[in-house]
Amino acid sequence: MEWIEARVLIRNLLNRVEVQEDGHRVLKGVLTDAEWDALNFAASMLENSAIEADLSYQDVMEGVRTTKVLERAEEDEASLEDAVPQIELDLTTLELEPPGVNARLCLDFGTAMSKATLVRDEDESETEEIHVLKLGIPADQEEISEVMLISSVYIDNEGTLWFGKQAIDRSMIEGEDGSRQRLDNIKRRLSEEGWEEQVGSIFNPTETPITNGDMVLAYLMYLNWMVNHCLADLGFPKNLPRRFAMPCLGGEKGRETVHRLRRLLGEAQVLADTFADDITAGIPLSRFAAAVEQLRKQSLDYDFITEDITEPLGVAGSIMSWKAPVNMLLMVVDVGAGTSDFSLYRINYEPGKANTAVEVDGSSRAITEAGNHLDHLLVEFIIKKSGVTSDDPMWVNIRSALQLQIRDLKESLFNDQFLVVSLLNGVDVEIELQEFLELEAAQRFGKALKGTMIDILQSIDDSWINWVTANPQRRLVVALTGGGSELPMVRELAEGEIDINGKRVPLAPALPVPKWLSDLDENLDDDYHRIAVSLGGARRRLIQRGGAARITAGDVVEPAKLGGYYTKGV
Repeated sequence: MEWIEARVLIRNLLNRVEVQEDGHRVLKGVLTDAEWDALNFAASMLENSAIEADLSYQDVMEGVRTTKVLERAEEDEASLEDAVPQIELDLTTLELEPPGVNARLCLDFGTAMSKATLVRDEDESETEEIHVLKLGIPADQEEISEVMLISSVYIDNEGTLWFGKQAIDRSMIEGEDGSRQRLDNIKRRLSEEGWEEQVGSIFNPTETPITNGDMVLAYLMYLNWMVNHCLADLGFPKNLPRRFAMPCLGGEKGRETVHRLRRLLGEAQVLADTFADDITAGIPLSRFAAAVEQLRKQSLDYDFITEDITEPLGVAGSIMSWKAPVNMLLMVVDVGAGTSDFSLYRINYEPGKANTAVEVDGSSRAITEAGNHLDHLLVEFIIKKSGVTSDDPMWVNIRSALQLQIRDLKESLFNDQFLVVSLLNGVDVEIELQEFLELEAAQRFGKALKGTMIDILQSIDDSWINWVTANPQRRLVVALTGGGSELPMVRELAEGEIDINGKRVPLAPALPVPKWLSDLDENLDDDYHRIAVSLGGARRRLIQRGGAARITAGDVVEPAKLGGYYTKGV
């Protein structure tokens, strides 16, 4: 244990001491292992200190002079350490010849988990070779997922950057007392304010300033490093053309985000090459910041970063078959950890004939009510049930410790229908899923999703809804994807009927997994709702964005079904 860490822990202990009416001081609560270690560390330091009580005046003055000399020496050393380290950037990927393969990659940078899929086309045929990249293997997190990468960054007490599972493991050790936090929700900075703001001290304990935007870049470096490993295993070059998914942000905010992500992904590749030997061993924050500064001084082109796709567009692409007839109006609802994204698609496809596969104008929308909304709500509910208030000296520590665990706690609650949480102060809190879902704030979450869906359908041209209601066999097909797709209030979006401008529109859920994926690799069935965006986004054929306001289509003789690809390999 370092003295800085011990000082923080002991200061927290002192803050918990209460003065009784008789003047005695009492320390309430349970000592954590880290706090016990800190006390032993402090005692050891005091035992080893040579303190003399009867020093002469001359001894004292000599000590002062010696101390000043040592302080100046330390200041000189610190100034050298503070000097910006020189980093030799690795630009080899930018110097590669364009790859001579008909293949592309799609990156889905997620708030909680990130994914990537590669699709290779054989000549001009419709046969596709699909590889969902197993990012979890080089990340050493197979027990969590082979195909998803944890989207977390942590700066430890020594000022070292850690990513993914390593970030979680180290933060749980150093932050178990609530004194530290890791950055879990960095993607939200793309759609919210604060991009240029510096990361707070509870996230960054060092003197090296770093912005929220550069922490996003740090994670994208890690993601690109994992992608590089998977591409090498598959025999593909690092400069394979890359698409990238993003939320349904409109107007200037959307254009700004596209430009920002395209630049960041290019920079992330250079940094992934530069720190290739250090990423899993931890990167000093000062070295990373210096590399970013040097990189930004150069004018570089990242031609292998190609177009953006919206997250619902990727989902729609993942369920389409170009060899089987499809005729439907499809609403995609992608409920992630940071945003819930909606888009509507009119698909009328029959091989060998004139076809329509377009995104309906004005139907793309993103709202911030998503998985993180329930995370925050669960934290507040646990705190309320515990009886802990802001007057409690452990208030901040308890909340911080909960926030480090909240994703796992939420998953346990929804999987087991019941949850027991042990807080730092020794209090156990019991929660049942049903009582959580009955909270007014949880009900508002479901209503916000349903309200957005209705608002989209009421704002588009009437012809779209008229097409569905004109034939009693037709349904508005609803595809639910993302990490929150299994939540009860999300599943309700695809059930029953919905009233749109006085017309009853019947709903039908899309197949939970496209048949082609189950045929290809049934092991991916459980992950489909999370990998759908990157999978569909990597296909050669993308549904056209921004379709016409009017439609023409043939009749549907049976309820709409989602078809499959003709594929090979994984």
